[in-house]
Amino acid sequence: MSATSTPPASGALAKPILWTGLGLAFVSVLIFTDYPLIVHTNDPYRTRIIQDRLLLIPHALAALAAILIGPFQFSSRFRQRHLKRHRILGRVYVGAVAIAAPLAFWLNIHDGHGEGWANGTLATLWFLCTLCAFLTARNRHIAVHRQWMIRSYVFTLNFIFTRILNPIPAYFKMSEATFALMLLFLSACYLFLTDVYFNRRELMHRRA
Repeated sequence: MSATSTPPASGALAKPILWTGLGLAFVSVLIFTDYPLIVHTNDPYRTRIIQDRLLLIPHALAALAAILIGPFQFSSRFRQRHLKRHRILGRVYVGAVAIAAPLAFWLNIHDGHGEGWANGTLATLWFLCTLCAFLTARNRHIAVHRQWMIRSYVFTLNFIFTRILNPIPAYFKMSEATFALMLLFLSACYLFLTDVYFNRRELMHRRA
């Protein structure tokens, strides 16, 4: 290393580490949760998925689009170099959530059990956070828009967060009532922890 070179700041490494971790978690979910549904033809959950396929397929495709768009939207370099594309992808993201969230709501609410209502609540918050992100962007409140986009994307990643521990038998076999409580707890965490992140400086440093 030359005398004039400097090591990368820890902040510069945070995003690559974050996206790499989320990417690995996403692949893990596909391998340990979704792939078994293909090979285990007698799984009752697989039967339910097949029955709901007309709603589930567009929901899954729209949610996948939202997940994949996220890293580009949160890249400062991409936003600065390709502002027009950033705005186009933002509209696609909002459209994807506008499809995925209502379908998730309907797929869960019509079942009428506790887990369904918890999932429906989560889908509603996902839609509302995305709507707030869209409105603040349209009104050019960019700082507030970014905050709502982070909240929205955290809800988008719920697909990963709720499935990453499925390989653990005790987690995978929890009751519907327990899973419903966990979903509501996660919804609260998505809103609370993002606000903690936005106000981290005020929480950690005294005003001069």
